[in-house]
Amino acid sequence: MKRSPDPYPRLRRTAAFERRVATALHAMVPEAAPLLVACSGGPDSTATLVAVARTHAGPVTATWFDHCMRPAAEVARDCEVVRRVACDLGVPAVEGRAAATPRGEAAARVARYRWLARAAVKAGAVGCVTGHTRDDQAETVLLRLVRGAGARGAAGMAPDSPWPVAASAGQGLRLLRPLLNLGRVEVEAYLEALGIEAALDPSNESREYARNLIRLEVLPVLSEVNSAAVAHLAGFAERERDDEAALSAWAARWMEEHASAGDGTLTLRRAALRGLPVAVARRVLAQACAGLGIAPGEAHLEALRGLASGRGGAQVTLPGALAESRGTVLKMRRNA
Repeated sequence: MKRSPDPYPRLRRTAAFERRVATALHAMVPEAAPLLVACSGGPDSTATLVAVARTHAGPVTATWFDHCMRPAAEVARDCEVVRRVACDLGVPAVEGRAAATPRGEAAARVARYRWLARAAVKAGAVGCVTGHTRDDQAETVLLRLVRGAGARGAAGMAPDSPWPVAASAGQGLRLLRPLLNLGRVEVEAYLEALGIEAALDPSNESREYARNLIRLEVLPVLSEVNSAAVAHLAGFAERERDDEAALSAWAARWMEEHASAGDGTLTLRRAALRGLPVAVARRVLAQACAGLGIAPGEAHLEALRGLASGRGGAQVTLPGALAESRGTVLKMRRNA
């Protein structure tokens, strides 16, 4: 899709940034695919909007969402940044607003992604591009680890992932993160070269939020220990994703050979489950639970592993299901 030239400078350093974004993006979606770009008006998402609009051949729609959680003046300022930059780039801008003030960050995130799913369907988009950077990846890894995550959590954010929340619209939508291999410093240099002043959210400086504490307090200390700490954490996440993919594929093959499904039930062979490495057995049990439509915690998975080697007749109550060892099998049944 041909767009009119934008008013921002085209320099060697801006072209280098844009090439990296385009290379990552077009490894995930065709160059002509219609896309949304989620833009808050902040530096990361504004840089993403410009780079994608300049390098993507397909239709691009800028989207902005008001969570109704911040002062009106700040919200208006952020929205104006998105409107102005989208207008300069010659791309449409779509605005949304929460129906009511969400109760906390998690609820705000759900409201945002449900609205984005509807916006994507309306625009015919295959996915939504976000401005998550290498720094965001490092923060995510640390935050998940201190909250007790295992290898799956340590894998951080994937460049291309399924839609993060359940939504009535937009089945098959993808969440795309082409800036995960770019740092926040590179984003700032790109915007400076373009002459764009993005909005800064004052709440990002608040120590009330765990992610802010990681960014403002923890990462600077780690960077004193090793100046490449952020890059190493992001690289660790990438390796964990590779390991997770291999272990999950092993678990899926095991399920095909040793599991049988019925109406709301799943039966696993206990002896075969006992013979698996612990890491694979955990993933088998997680996949079994997912097949029943339930979401167990780590403690539930460990209890299920115990059923594989424990005495017959033992039971484990799961969120929305019951598991029981019966002779040679482990039987899981979803609650009616």
